[in-house]
Amino acid sequence: MNLTEAMKSRHSVRQYKDIPLERDTKAELLAEIDSCNQESGLHIQLVTNEPKAFDSFMAHYGKFSGVSSYIAMIGKKGPDLEEKCGYYGERLVLKAQQLGLNTCWVAMTYSKIKSAFTISEGEKLCIVISVGYGKNQGGLP
Repeated sequence: MNLTEAMKSRHSVRQYKDIPLERDTKAELLAEIDSCNQESGLHIQLVTNEPKAFDSFMAHYGKFSGVSSYIAMIGKKGPDLEEKCGYYGERLVLKAQQLGLNTCWVAMTYSKIKSAFTISEGEKLCIVISVGYGKNQGGLP
């Protein structure tokens, strides 16, 4: 799938199958995260096998289920942090789509599990992106 096809087929997905990320798929996603971190100076991290962040009232209210992997968009505090997280996050969302994964940007309907990722001094968790194998491919109703 090329980038244009990924953009056309990508939709937010909130319900995921209980399947861990395949090793090769995870490796490719981690390589893209490393590339984004090197280019941007961000501290983006892939969290896997961690279901607690999406096991709260708010997550269920937001209709999330089966989420055990997500991308933590972390970077140094500053006026351009949100813009950087948006740009590089979308790059990762499209890469995930190309890898056969589904995603959803998540702002408030998850619990911060501080042991799941590292926030260094002067950094901030901006947003997370759920990632996994969707029960469906999303789409408009």
